[in-house]
Amino acid sequence: MIESFLGVFALAIIEMWAAIPLGFHLKLHPVLLAVATMTGAFAGAVAAIYLGNGLRRLMFWRSKEKTEEGRVSKWLIAKGPWAIGLLGPGLLGPTIAAGLAGAIGLPRARSLALLGAGIVVWTAGLVAAGAFGVAALR
Repeated sequence: MIESFLGVFALAIIEMWAAIPLGFHLKLHPVLLAVATMTGAFAGAVAAIYLGNGLRRLMFWRSKEKTEEGRVSKWLIAKGPWAIGLLGPGLLGPTIAAGLAGAIGLPRARSLALLGAGIVVWTAGLVAAGAFGVAALR
């Protein structure tokens, strides 16, 4: 059982959408499946947001001049963490969403908090739908 938990955790670091069916295939209890998926996806998101920030610094290492923030930049800083945090885990996957947030320079703490909330909502919804679907097939 611990091997199944760790397998789902490891796969969720890379891809949350694939970890949930794997957990059902390995016959993990839905609560354990949700915990393994959420913690794995959040671990992958934390790593990706720091790597994305490093990627941004690497791409713009020559740019020494300060630029003024335009309307798009202001909107992105204000609304970007909400969009990436809540929609990203379901549409892109949490690792890609976190890497994108780091690459475009969104605030880390706020982005990670919203990514965590998005991961919880999407994982709970997907695990509940899967559990009800499996129960309906029996």
